[in-house]
Amino acid sequence: MYRPMELTENMLWLLKQAFHLALRTVNEGVADRGGGVTLAQVGLMRQLTSRPGLSGAELSRQLLITPQAVQLALKILEKRGLVERKPDPTHGRILQTFLTDHGHEVAAAVVGDAIAAHHDVFGVLTTAEQQTLHDLLGRVVEQGTGHNMFPDHIDN
Repeated sequence: MYRPMELTENMLWLLKQAFHLALRTVNEGVADRGGGVTLAQVGLMRQLTSRPGLSGAELSRQLLITPQAVQLALKILEKRGLVERKPDPTHGRILQTFLTDHGHEVAAAVVGDAIAAHHDVFGVLTTAEQQTLHDLLGRVVEQGTGHNMFPDHIDN
């Protein structure tokens, strides 16, 4: 027999609450040294640290955010002197994105702060529990989007 799901049993509600907690914690964690860099911008900068020269479309696919959101974030980062965009030598209409020297400095500071904030949020779980949660959520995202998850490794 169908029984209405209690709000606390609803996984989507818990995911939303966990997301907002993590978002707030990370944004607060990077606020001081990031000078207003947002979590989405940190994600872009992380990708560009390990894979310089990505296009907006590639960043969009890897981060699972809309191309429009990527372009907006890149424009803001470019105005702040954190990234520069150059035409792709083989495809002139495609713009490759690179961190500037200042962008590398800010990225190094905020990624460390973001990782520390991540540990603040997920430190209530054991390492094994964190890996299980990561794997399960990754499977949900892959199935729902049809995209394979990209490796997400950062040396701290």
